[in-house]
Amino acid sequence: MSKWRAFLVAGLDAKMQYILGIDNGGTVTKAALHAADGRSIAMTSRSVRPIVQAPGWSERDMEELWEANVSVIREVVEKSQVDPADIAGLVLTGHGNGVYLVDAEGRPVRNGIISNDSRSHGIVDRWNADGSYRERCKPLTMQSLFSGGPLPILAWLAENEPEVVEKTHYIFMVKDFIRYRLTGAANFERTDASCTDLYDMVSHELHEDVFAKMNAGNWEGKLPPLIDSTGIGGTVLPEVAAATGLLETTPVVAGVSDISGAPVGVGGVSDHELSVIAGTWSINSYFSPDPVLDDQQFMTSMAPLPGRYLITEASPTSAANLEWFIQKVLRAIPSFADASNAELYEFCNEMAYSEGASNTEITYLPFLFGTSMHPHVPGSFTGITNADGLPQMLYSIYEGVALSHLEHIEKLRSYTDKLKSRARLTGGVTRSRRWTQLFADVIGVEIESVDVEESGILGAVIVGATALGLYPSVADAAEAMVPAPAPTRFKPSADYSASYSRWRATVEAADRRVSEGTAE
Repeated sequence: MSKWRAFLVAGLDAKMQYILGIDNGGTVTKAALHAADGRSIAMTSRSVRPIVQAPGWSERDMEELWEANVSVIREVVEKSQVDPADIAGLVLTGHGNGVYLVDAEGRPVRNGIISNDSRSHGIVDRWNADGSYRERCKPLTMQSLFSGGPLPILAWLAENEPEVVEKTHYIFMVKDFIRYRLTGAANFERTDASCTDLYDMVSHELHEDVFAKMNAGNWEGKLPPLIDSTGIGGTVLPEVAAATGLLETTPVVAGVSDISGAPVGVGGVSDHELSVIAGTWSINSYFSPDPVLDDQQFMTSMAPLPGRYLITEASPTSAANLEWFIQKVLRAIPSFADASNAELYEFCNEMAYSEGASNTEITYLPFLFGTSMHPHVPGSFTGITNADGLPQMLYSIYEGVALSHLEHIEKLRSYTDKLKSRARLTGGVTRSRRWTQLFADVIGVEIESVDVEESGILGAVIVGATALGLYPSVADAAEAMVPAPAPTRFKPSADYSASYSRWRATVEAADRRVSEGTAE
């Protein structure tokens, strides 16, 4: 038991306090109440209707999003039966990038744009082709361009919806918009800002001249002031208190980007400790005292730890691939149509590891939702023969997801020789001991499986507990609040170097077909 957990359990606190975490992801808004010792007290969620007005567009109604937040806060307070006076504060996290725009009265200017929106891909391709962003901006932002980033989205809006530029008073990320509605105070939280193409990683200030450098529109002066992740962004407004059941005096902590919160939420707060999140996204990262500037790197961002950076390689290529196969393929079979998700996951697990399932040359590329490393290569099964069937296809999904994680981790290894010989793993993969073992075999390090249902929210709550004075530092809070890793450690027991070589060869061949214009 950690010294801080022992302190709380011993009852030295006069009264247990609670922290309410809010997470606005790409499709779901969640609220979770945690005790100051890390215990999960209550959780609830609500889906937010996606809006697709054109191919590649991904939007949400900002008022509907706000109502979802009000709803989950009210529901979790009621469900927990905790006295609102014992809620020490709220803290926010959410998906990074995208844009949420409001006018001078705080009203949405248009629908919010989510980070998986690709309408600006033409602008991104143009800037990449002429090298303008790489030359003028990347040495300062340390971010790769992608179509869901705010800079190309704002450039697209300036070209196609110029009236939006005139109406906009503030440019927000999603969690900063929700905090604005909770408190009436406008800020741009630092870890979120540093995940975008609008932040100067050298001066640690907003990089507003990027709009002029890239001829992206007249957006200067519309970014709200920076606030640190442990800063207090205000207190709950009276009308919000009435709608949610919170007290007006409840402080709202600035919060943390989801990509920074997740490794904190699994306790991976030591320097060079590999954190692997295997959920919708494959998020592979470590904290470091030194930034990384590499032309092909996915992201260097500010960490919610003093003097630390988060070095990340990520793409939406993880366990969501199995979810796709279950929902789009298996549920089309009448006998599976009414099965529970748990039953279908167990079926897949048994089939993927049935006799002969791994005896296959199928290579699965888990790029259904895109990938940062091979942006124009589609997902695919290749190498199927008449000897293969459902078990082999399922095994290839399990293996392909793990190999895609390895591709990201190999990039992390190229940045430093200090990565520790273990990794903390959380996400949907950990529900399967066999898949977790496959990760250990493929990555080649010991895996510690951490039983955290929502690592992003817990990471935000840990930051919130620190901001509210319940712990002296984020590291101390993580030590106390993150559950200890499962007693079973998953050690590498097989060599997957040949499988990785075959997988890489398939990816490289697909890359060549794309570059030659022959990809189907």
